[in-house]
Amino acid sequence: MAIKLTKEQQQYAGAGAILFAMLGFVYVKFFWLPISEKKDALTDQIQQIDGKIAKAKAEASRLQRLQDELSTLNRQAGEAEKRLPKSKSVPDILVSLSRLADRYHVSIISFSPGPEKAQQYFIELSYPMTVLGTYHDVGRFLAAIALEERIYNVRGITLPAPDSSGRMTVTFTLLSYQYKG
Repeated sequence: MAIKLTKEQQQYAGAGAILFAMLGFVYVKFFWLPISEKKDALTDQIQQIDGKIAKAKAEASRLQRLQDELSTLNRQAGEAEKRLPKSKSVPDILVSLSRLADRYHVSIISFSPGPEKAQQYFIELSYPMTVLGTYHDVGRFLAAIALEERIYNVRGITLPAPDSSGRMTVTFTLLSYQYKG
């Protein structure tokens, strides 16, 4: 079945094919390719934004962990500062010692600030002391000093013979520490 076209019909068919090809070219050149490029660019931009969002979420979770760690470290620093304060605070030391002396029936006869000795991270503060009490009361008093929240040490204890009532005058050097921060 062959279709016979006249010359005029063949010219219309050829012109239609050329017009169709030109319209196809215009459609591809001015509509399809620019929209496709915009779509690809927007897809890339969305992927970049998604990557930034994922990175921000990771940073946010890391930030929360860092904040938790910071609060833990701040709490530990506060506890450490109670044990090793940044100030000399002689009145606080005297109040603590007086409280312990009352509890363990020991009398503080003398307490005076002594020389300071600087170390790498702290300053060693010495306080020559004389206390009066029975052997066991003084022993409990010294043990209580060692158990205080603040770091104390005792050096150079002199234990004389007790008097007729069983009390003795004990001399020692109380060492306290101050953070150099």
